[in-house]
Amino acid sequence: MSQSLDSCQRILSKSNGLLPPSHQTVTLKTPFKAENIIVFQSAKLDLTPSTGPGIDNTAVNILDAAGDVLLHVSIRRAENAIVLNSRPANGARGTEERVPLKGLFVNAPNTTITVYDHGDRFQILIDYKTVHYYAKRIQANGTAILYTINPGQISVL
Repeated sequence: MSQSLDSCQRILSKSNGLLPPSHQTVTLKTPFKAENIIVFQSAKLDLTPSTGPGIDNTAVNILDAAGDVLLHVSIRRAENAIVLNSRPANGARGTEERVPLKGLFVNAPNTTITVYDHGDRFQILIDYKTVHYYAKRIQANGTAILYTINPGQISVL
């Protein structure tokens, strides 16, 4: 079941103790397109690597109507990295782009991940500080958000 949210507003908020359920697509009311901003906000932050099975991975994904992952933002505490990538709906992920995690999220526990669509690239900001520009690999408008946590892991947000 999909939920609906406005783009250019907060997507995740722990202030009420709720996150969208993991692996549930949240549909945006309006397309996320050039000159739009999405802010993922949380009142909780846990940067201690999870000791559960598998890769310690909490991610937010911006999807288009075809199911392509336009932008994958993965926080991997055990690897001390934020990993950025894209993936066509029926294809493989591209080459990962990494940003060191150390020194980011200075406003913890009230933290934000902001994505600004410049048309040809995404500007990624952590706590409103630019950490990376990610060249768009798939030219489409975002229509949904997908929040994921690997099974057995504790969420960063």
